[in-house]
Amino acid sequence: MWATDRPFRQFWRRPGSADLIILAHGLASFCYGLVFPYTAIYLAGKPALGTGGVAVYYAVSGSASLTAALLLAMGWVKLPRVTLGVLGNGLWLAGYLAMSVAGSYPLVIAAAAAIGSGQGCFLAAVIPILNSLIAPENRRRIFARRYAILNGTLAGGSLVGGALTFLLHGSVITYFFLINALGIIPTALAMLASRKRQKIAFETAPASADGPGGDPGGGTDDGTGRAMPTLAILKLTLPVVLFQLAVYMLGFSQFEATGPLVAKGLMRLPLFSVSLMLTVNVLVIVAAQRLVSRLLEGRPEVTGLQVGVGLWAVAYCVVGLLAFAPAGLRLVGLISYAVLFALGECAYSCSFYPWLISTVRESELSRANAMANSMMGIGIFVGPSIGVGLVLSGSAPVVWLSLAACCAAVVTVMGLAARRKLQAQAMTAG
Repeated sequence: MWATDRPFRQFWRRPGSADLIILAHGLASFCYGLVFPYTAIYLAGKPALGTGGVAVYYAVSGSASLTAALLLAMGWVKLPRVTLGVLGNGLWLAGYLAMSVAGSYPLVIAAAAAIGSGQGCFLAAVIPILNSLIAPENRRRIFARRYAILNGTLAGGSLVGGALTFLLHGSVITYFFLINALGIIPTALAMLASRKRQKIAFETAPASADGPGGDPGGGTDDGTGRAMPTLAILKLTLPVVLFQLAVYMLGFSQFEATGPLVAKGLMRLPLFSVSLMLTVNVLVIVAAQRLVSRLLEGRPEVTGLQVGVGLWAVAYCVVGLLAFAPAGLRLVGLISYAVLFALGECAYSCSFYPWLISTVRESELSRANAMANSMMGIGIFVGPSIGVGLVLSGSAPVVWLSLAACCAAVVTVMGLAARRKLQAQAMTAG
């Protein structure tokens, strides 16, 4: 099951391993699942905040996350990867501790800024750290496992949180924020423990044509003693960055925001269908991630990403066509959409980060990852607006089939770009 196919107890005999970081991150994800569904409700219930406090929180946290990603991507803030990850964890800890006592706008703004910037720092660091601890041939398996664990633990935390709010008084939500803050500490400790293993890997790695195996501290040396210019990194990663923007704008944000809106408003399905859609999605990811990863092994990462977005296009087509049908079949269409979307997520999760890693030197991976994360933030911000614009048509099939056409266009463009690259390589070899 795990990277080394060793029993669970081996986690604690191998401090600093990728598996230990993933396990700790899973615990943090479970704790985050406790507060994830209730943040807006919690803030809206504060007399001095109300719905305005909800809007301010999400605006500030989103802006802070995007700002941190851009500062790191541009190279204006340079920190070793482990330091960056621990800093992100510390900001997350401080932000959620502040949220547990939030009762005024200044405190909510400060908490949101800490949470958002902490997320930006952590996301930029965790992928390079994991990559430094695993062999290249294990990348797909490790990142696929990470995605499945994070989805499963997030869903588990949400279910536990829901059960506790049902059994206990709603005031228990305050303690969820404290638990979530403390839940990030094991991840920080696992990252700190990884320093020694990264150093060993760096010292024993053979030199390559691109220079040394990479600074274990996560510097930006390109092998010549100089950091690569931002435009040079952007040129190398442009296809990856644009793809990340597309999948969050047309995929993830649509599933989280537009899907529930269309299901309840335009398809006239009961509210429980939205919860059912989300539950089925997580269950399929957890159950199918390993199988999808195995099926894609040996194929180019771009192929896996085309499969993922192609499955989303099919999912949109299925739910769009069944939106014309009676209520029972409309629900079948929504669940089919959840299943196909989850399979597409499985293909994405085991292919995207290996593709990103292959485009730049390890020493520049933190900045490249920050660029991809900035596109993720923009996609999450813009995507719901696209969905809302389509919803204004008043027709569920128009919404779903329009998104299907957009995903099909992404697959086509990726295929043409890959073909053009192969032709260029053949001409160069000839």
